[in-house]
Amino acid sequence: MEDSNDLGLPSLQKLQSAEQMELLDVVDSLRACGLSEIVALPQLIVCGDQSSGKSSVLEAISGIPFPRQEVLCTRFATEVILRRAAKDEIKVSIVPGEDRALIDRDRLLRFRRELKTKDDFGDLFKIAGEEMGLSSMGRPFSKDILRVEFCGPSQPQLTLVDLPGLIHTDLSDTISKTTGNVELVHNLVSGYLKSPRSIILAVVSAKSDISNQIIIRNAREVDPQGLRTLGIITKPDLLVKGSKMEESFMALARNESFKFSLGWHVVKNLDSAGNQNQDDRDRQEIIFFQESSFNRLPAHKIGIAFLRARLSKALFTQIGRELPRLVEDIQIQISAAKIARDKLGPSRSKPEQQQQFLMSLSQTFQNICRDAVRGDYEHEFFQGDANPERRLCANVMNMHFSFASNMRKNGASWLIDDGDVETSDQRSMHATQEESRKRGRRDYHLCQSFLTWYADRIFSQLPGLPNPLLVGELFRQYSRPWGDLARLHIKNVWDMTNRFLELLLRHLTDEDVCENLFRFWLYPIMEEKLNLAYSKLDELLEVHKDYPMTTNYHFITTSKIPRQDSSKRNLEAMLKDRLESGQDVSVGEITRMMSTISTNPDLDMDMMAAEEAFVNMNAYYEVAMNLFTDNVPTLVVQAPIIREVPKIFCPTAVFSMDADVVKRIAGETEEQIMERDSILRRLAILEEGALKCKQHAKRTQLGE
Repeated sequence: MEDSNDLGLPSLQKLQSAEQMELLDVVDSLRACGLSEIVALPQLIVCGDQSSGKSSVLEAISGIPFPRQEVLCTRFATEVILRRAAKDEIKVSIVPGEDRALIDRDRLLRFRRELKTKDDFGDLFKIAGEEMGLSSMGRPFSKDILRVEFCGPSQPQLTLVDLPGLIHTDLSDTISKTTGNVELVHNLVSGYLKSPRSIILAVVSAKSDISNQIIIRNAREVDPQGLRTLGIITKPDLLVKGSKMEESFMALARNESFKFSLGWHVVKNLDSAGNQNQDDRDRQEIIFFQESSFNRLPAHKIGIAFLRARLSKALFTQIGRELPRLVEDIQIQISAAKIARDKLGPSRSKPEQQQQFLMSLSQTFQNICRDAVRGDYEHEFFQGDANPERRLCANVMNMHFSFASNMRKNGASWLIDDGDVETSDQRSMHATQEESRKRGRRDYHLCQSFLTWYADRIFSQLPGLPNPLLVGELFRQYSRPWGDLARLHIKNVWDMTNRFLELLLRHLTDEDVCENLFRFWLYPIMEEKLNLAYSKLDELLEVHKDYPMTTNYHFITTSKIPRQDSSKRNLEAMLKDRLESGQDVSVGEITRMMSTISTNPDLDMDMMAAEEAFVNMNAYYEVAMNLFTDNVPTLVVQAPIIREVPKIFCPTAVFSMDADVVKRIAGETEEQIMERDSILRRLAILEEGALKCKQHAKRTQLGE
């Protein structure tokens, strides 16, 4: 292959200083490892309206012979990537557009060409267009990208992009039956213009009115202050000397009508009909500016030679401005790569390596689980995500409180009130159970339904005395919903714990290990814990199948309250009647009233016995429910499930695993091995790039 200098590329060396080239060497190494979509690289974007002379400008800057025609010069984006390498090489490829079908993507990705002489460029664009399916009667534009990489020891690290010209009206009626060409080209150009590290070369043709050229508006949209936009006026030789059109372009060149911070520059294009070389082009341009009205402009704003110098300065300024953000972007990617590396863990092709990997993983898992159970949230796992399910202890306690509240509202199968018996399904029609029970204590008139239930269960006993066995049966009927409510609570806590474990494993390791660890180890153990919790609950419920028993003094206190309240209400009613009638009441009369209340012969003995039974049951219900709402969280949930979480996957557990289980969990697929190698290579390049960028920034600061 001929030396790349024979292709007319030496002019590119003038675009970069030694200092710039050193930094761009680092940036190019990031591009080489495929990070160009993540870390934007400095590049020259040549864009303008259709037939504005873009390709001619790019050829004049670079020396690379882009095709020049009056109609549809550029029909797809062309990226010219200059890369320093030990060997001279020119590699040509096509990057398929996002809209390509899979079969077309594979075909375009296989496209390769070799360039040996300067004349090969003309054929290259034609062949690439045909490969993309472009034709005068078919698709006129493509989202595919032609990528030409020049490698060699003397090449600067830079990317130059030639884009299709912006179209004012869709030409599909005369060129192609395909619609949407205007939108396609505009979207393609906008994607490149938005890159914050690109230098925009906004090409404006003197052949067309300034106000009609779309590129000025588009450039200002993405770069409002013009910090990275340099306007270029082409075809000045087509202006009539002394005309208003010439004066308007003179004002534009002076940065008066449309202002860019980088200003404007004027160049004369190569004659598209001729076959001039680079030297002829430069000589003709010098002669033109000596004789034209544009010679009134400062010398550094006209001619291709000064344009290269201005681009060099603009490029260096842009690099300096973007360097801190470039370093920041690289650091973000370094952090992401380290997280991905740590999740994959070390290489583990051998059984002992797999066991060691699980040992290390389980130690971290156990420590975090221990903190989660205790409510210690200092670890980064709890801080790095706002997901509340990561805070296990807080979530479990909130669920316990909700369970206790639910028990008080819905724990009784029916309620006793002035009316009829209310079942749990009808409870929503009334006040809460707690309020209803309190109201029942105040009024305590049992309904006929309850008396009927009581009459069916009277055993051999003295009249008016409740059978103690009925208290237990009444309690069991009354507390029937307890089991279902408790099982629902257990299942909810168990599900939430599993979600916590999944979040933790996804934080600590990759998807495959997480899935296998759950499938072959954690889930079977958690199923055992759930069944054990249900068994513990059955033990608690089994106690209440026997005769009620308690040593809690609150039972005695609570069971006396309704009797005392009833006597007090009766006495108050009798005293109120006497006082309202204006009669005095002596101590003796009060004593007789109390005696009358206690010896009322009209009292219904069955009512008294039923009331006594319900009073005792209700008092026992209060004591039993308080104990139950404590025992379920502590003995049924915390003991077999929550407190066991740190133990289900710990170094001791790993040591007890069968070799087959270890392999299933920690064994690596070929894809994982390749992924780790890729991450490690990328991380090494990123860390080297970050170091060199920081060193460059430090030297720049010392130079100031």
